[in-house]
Amino acid sequence: MTISKIALTMLIGNLFALQAVAAGIDCKKPSSTSDHLICADQSLGARDAMTSDLYAAALKTDDASKIKQRQQRWVKSLQSCQDAACVRQAYDDQIGYLLTTKGGRSVSTNFTAENANGNEGNLSIFGPVDGLTAVSVASTFVGPGGVDAGDVNADGVSGVIPLKDGHGKLSADNCSIGFDRLNAQTWRVSQTGACQFADGVTMQGTYRRE
Repeated sequence: MTISKIALTMLIGNLFALQAVAAGIDCKKPSSTSDHLICADQSLGARDAMTSDLYAAALKTDDASKIKQRQQRWVKSLQSCQDAACVRQAYDDQIGYLLTTKGGRSVSTNFTAENANGNEGNLSIFGPVDGLTAVSVASTFVGPGGVDAGDVNADGVSGVIPLKDGHGKLSADNCSIGFDRLNAQTWRVSQTGACQFADGVTMQGTYRRE
């Protein structure tokens, strides 16, 4: 799976758009720094496969024009990367976005949590693909003032993580979100560190399959 496949899938029937964004990757003759990086890194190839599948699903159920335009911008930003960290972050950002689309959710396994502290959470799991799993977790906090008073905050986080024996961790800055697969129907999400989520919002809880 290569960027060329993503671009071609995205732009079939649209020749002008194809000319604009389909830089393409031929791993026999990589033509840019990002091409070389992706061709040499199995984890980036797995991310490319995830992006392709999630993008195809989003095209079927969401606003296709909006999805195509965002993907177009993403391909350009990806091809501007000069190191693996940039490429990885570009993929993770786009995968996180695609997981929140109707199509992304339709091909993911989805879980919800209702916690006594006023949070309602949603967890989407996609994969694994070559040992990597895409996760997106979001939570909404309803304070004592209630929805009518606007006492509502929401936040979320997403990424691509390796899972070992059903355990994985997503870390950013001083925040760590742990994912533990208890069984086919249940995941436990934990939260440690200084996570700068909106007031009252927490990701931790027991998430059960919808």
